[in-house]
Amino acid sequence: MAAVGDKIAAWCVQIDLIVPLTMVKDQILKDVINDRILLTRIFHPKGIIVPDPIQSICTRWGSDPLSYGSYSHVSVHSSGDDYDILAENVGNRLFFAGEATSRQYPATMHGAFLSGLREASRIYRSSRLQNNPRKYMPKSIGLNHDVLVELFKRPDFECGKFAFIFYPSSESLPSMGLLQVTFGNAEEGYEELLISYPNTTKWPLQLYTVLSREQAQQLQLVEGGDESRLSFLVKNLGLKLMGPSALFTTGNTLVANIAYSRKGRGRNRLITC
Repeated sequence: MAAVGDKIAAWCVQIDLIVPLTMVKDQILKDVINDRILLTRIFHPKGIIVPDPIQSICTRWGSDPLSYGSYSHVSVHSSGDDYDILAENVGNRLFFAGEATSRQYPATMHGAFLSGLREASRIYRSSRLQNNPRKYMPKSIGLNHDVLVELFKRPDFECGKFAFIFYPSSESLPSMGLLQVTFGNAEEGYEELLISYPNTTKWPLQLYTVLSREQAQQLQLVEGGDESRLSFLVKNLGLKLMGPSALFTTGNTLVANIAYSRKGRGRNRLITC
């Protein structure tokens, strides 16, 4: 329970919410009034008046067809990066909001509200960029999606829709690199898609992860095509695919080092499996 000024906010754990969801609204309101009587006994001796309830709302979100009681929780070995990954948009066309996408305020109403404002801003920027790409091109001097576009023009090797890039100065198995997985088919070739950048509505969905050379070699040996490789990536290697923004958060230094090391180099010899 927290008090700010003349307002008190109380949190209920799950076990305390199960019974109220089966109660009628009048019963819940009666319990609230009983709680008010208790609060009056606490604060009245201090000269503080506890007013009658102005309004009561029972959302019954467990039976709401838009949620059915869904709620985020952090699993073992998770981190704040997982919330950032859930907040990634899909090609600037599909956007996600909700408390499960709020790294700072997960599992809260204000986290959900703030995430809605965040995505509204992203949608606004995306629409302006698509309508006038030259005027609204990002001016940041830091890493952005352009870096990944340039890097994966010349991957070290490809396996179906899996493209791999590694830091060139190390050939050891533990050395780290980047993986790009492409979902969907593009009508145009890669060079034509680059011409249309930054209008990414024509692009297939591309997700990324950080992995070692050893893990990349294991993926190459998987039989059964891209679908089997994707299953092995998630279930056996335990890797998480993410969009560009989350990749720059988790692997910013690696991306920068690879990009710097490849400057001025000739076209790599592409290896396919």
